Amino acid sequence: MSDRAPLCTLHGFTGRADAWAEVSPQATMLSLIGHAADLPVPHAWTFEQEVDRVAARIAALAVGPVHLAGYSMGGRVALGVACRWPEQVARLTVVAAHPGLPDPAAALERRAADDGWCALLERDGLDAFVAAWQEQVLWQSQRALSPERREQQRRARLAHSASGLAGALRALGLAAMPSLWGDLPALPMPVDWVAGTLDHKYSELGRRAAAACRHGRTLAIAGAGHNVLLERPEELGRALAGACGQKNRAWSEPRAQ
Repeated sequence: MSDRAPLCTLHGFTGRADAWAEVSPQATMLSLIGHAADLPVPHAWTFEQEVDRVAARIAALAVGPVHLAGYSMGGRVALGVACRWPEQVARLTVVAAHPGLPDPAAALERRAADDGWCALLERDGLDAFVAAWQEQVLWQSQRALSPERREQQRRARLAHSASGLAGALRALGLAAMPSLWGDLPALPMPVDWVAGTLDHKYSELGRRAAAACRHGRTLAIAGAGHNVLLERPEELGRALAGACGQKNRAWSEPRAQ
């Protein structure tokens, strides 16, 4: 498969399609269900249905196999597309994302935690949720960012709806997806597992996942925590360009979808 494939991206939970704009302005950026006004979460939506929806969206671009890149929740969906629809993915880039929880007890524990976040969204609203969400240890490295940069992210999160985020978390949260660890050895395309060097948990997950892939490798972004797109977008862009041996070409569709 060719490294000349055009780049298509998926953002993370509470993010927006244009979260990838500073990484690769020429990419076609897709929105996850629940994260755009025209993408409300259907009743009882599942991770597999979202994978199929994104795959159909990519197929509708009619550009052939793409270089699919996703961050966090978007990285898990991107991995799902690559496993379920490998003919659509020439190259896969997974940024700070988990391949799934094979242990049922761990999945139940994570489901309970996600249900707590959904309850906060639906009971207390978006402002209270965002304030609590941003205090997690996962985002500790972002304290080094400028106040303007952090405020930009806060406003992007507040642009969503509480119902949309709760629906997305129930359908696409880590506990809602099947474990894809067993599918990794069969992936035919190159797979880059990316994590910031300050994100120790996902750096280790990336090393394990890359070792399980036929054509897997890790890319470390120095000085970044979990949200590499926000913290080191230019460095991530250079890493992706280097991984492909050249810049990704664009197609004629509008940038943010």
